Amino acid sequence: MSNKENIILCCCICGFLLLVILLPLSFSYLEYYEYGLVQRLSTGAVDTDEVYSSGRYVVGPDKHFIKYPADAHLQSLENLGVFSKSTSNESIGLEFRLDVDFTYFLIEDEIGDVHREQASKYPSVISSRAQEAIKNTAAAEVTFTEFFQERKKVEDLFRKAVQERWEIPPALHCRLDQFHLGRIRIPETVATKQLEARVQNERNDREQFFQQAQVERELTKVEVNQINLQTVKELRTAEAQASLIRKKAIAEAQLIREQAGINGTKQLLEAVGITSQDHKTAFTYIKALRDRSDMRLSVSYLSPESVVRTAAAN
Repeated sequence: MSNKENIILCCCICGFLLLVILLPLSFSYLEYYEYGLVQRLSTGAVDTDEVYSSGRYVVGPDKHFIKYPADAHLQSLENLGVFSKSTSNESIGLEFRLDVDFTYFLIEDEIGDVHREQASKYPSVISSRAQEAIKNTAAAEVTFTEFFQERKKVEDLFRKAVQERWEIPPALHCRLDQFHLGRIRIPETVATKQLEARVQNERNDREQFFQQAQVERELTKVEVNQINLQTVKELRTAEAQASLIRKKAIAEAQLIREQAGINGTKQLLEAVGITSQDHKTAFTYIKALRDRSDMRLSVSYLSPESVVRTAAAN
């Protein structure tokens, strides 16, 4: 074998060895739960214009994939401190501790933007903005009672706030999937103060009821006195009216009796033929004497023969 042939054989063997070695190194793989960006190993430059999904690709021995998750990211915010909405603009509301769990997906077409803007720090940025949105919404829109009585409404408010906060420029290139509001806890100090405030409110209400009851009792006494006075007035008015009616009746009866006596006397005098005024006067006088209850009177009739005549003394 000539030298030329040896050289060709060596070149073929080297080429084959290079092919055997470099060809496997030229393949890169992405799983179904991964996105990839091509990075050149020699320079470290990353091509952010094209995003690769799951599959096997020939990118060359000097390149490989920087991988990002294509499945859901699970984020848990435990014991997140928030404040409720205050009833006035002069102070903040009460402090709460929340447990929040949510999942999100990176937007496939924007993986290059994620790498340029946040790279591997995107989970912390996403979590930070979510916490900010929840705290701001709680302090501005959710009252103390709504945390416990309208959990579904509160959860929807937080979900909407988180997605809107992620979309504010610079956007985070992800979309919210599941969102769950977990436990809601009140710190012991806040719970103690809240209980003391409720107890004080009950005491104030009790004192107010006592005072109102006292006022009602006094008003009742006044009304009872008014009713008693009205009753006495009605009784006295009735007695006075009854006395007046009785006296008027007696007076009218007396008048009728007197008129009857006058008429009877007149008829009697006419019947017996007494016409002289002196005789009428004498009859009337004798009748008046007879009608007196404290006097006893007997009348006898004397004839001229029964009168004893006496002579005047010399």
